[in-house]
Amino acid sequence: MWRATLVVAVAVLAGCSGLLPSGATASDDGPVTPVPVPTSANEASVSVPITNGTVDVERLLERHRLALESRSYHRHVERAGPQNTLDVWVDRDAGVQRVRQRFGPLTDDGVIVDGTLYVNVRDDPDTPFVARSVPANASLVDSATGVALYRHLFAGGTYRQVDTVSRNGQPVAVLAATETTRTRPGENASRVVRSRVYVDQRGVIRHVSHDERRPANRDLTLEVTVTTGIDRIPVPWWLKENDPYTSGSM
Repeated sequence: MWRATLVVAVAVLAGCSGLLPSGATASDDGPVTPVPVPTSANEASVSVPITNGTVDVERLLERHRLALESRSYHRHVERAGPQNTLDVWVDRDAGVQRVRQRFGPLTDDGVIVDGTLYVNVRDDPDTPFVARSVPANASLVDSATGVALYRHLFAGGTYRQVDTVSRNGQPVAVLAATETTRTRPGENASRVVRSRVYVDQRGVIRHVSHDERRPANRDLTLEVTVTTGIDRIPVPWWLKENDPYTSGSM
């Protein structure tokens, strides 16, 4: 028995488990390799939208969304805590989407392909997955591109471009939070220890490193990395016999 939940709120990475109802504790082909720390380099400046001397966050997020709408990508989010991670893979060419959320020993895993949602079943060893039809525009998270999460992280703050560095061989603009305290709607003032945003020439937010102390909620320490140009999603072990990249398997 499982509930058909296609939307995951930002609270997913605030400690809540349950991307999809009956996801399984799934092993995978290997850990996600962290992106190297950027180093300064003499690169051409990367421009970001600016209004009144500070970064225009809404325009920045719109550029990011538009840049990813036509690209395949992998978004990895990691929050400080007991293996609290979220991975989103989108293969535009094959029309395949996968979302995997891990929280401690639990893993929820789902794949959408050709209008069908496949969800790993954690409590039935004889049934590796369940499947059901979903709308053509169905998504496994509230924002596959990460815009909803970024909007939450940047809320109440201002950012300035402080540098241009080379990251993974390409120039990126470095944006830094300019204030140490901020107030979010419905929350007490929090203290931003450090917040850095790395944006490439196409407008893709490649990396976010955010560390925030919140008196009324759990502290927020996040690393977000976006990799574009992926060839395919990693097919989970439980869907190997129905591999979406094998002709006629679905």
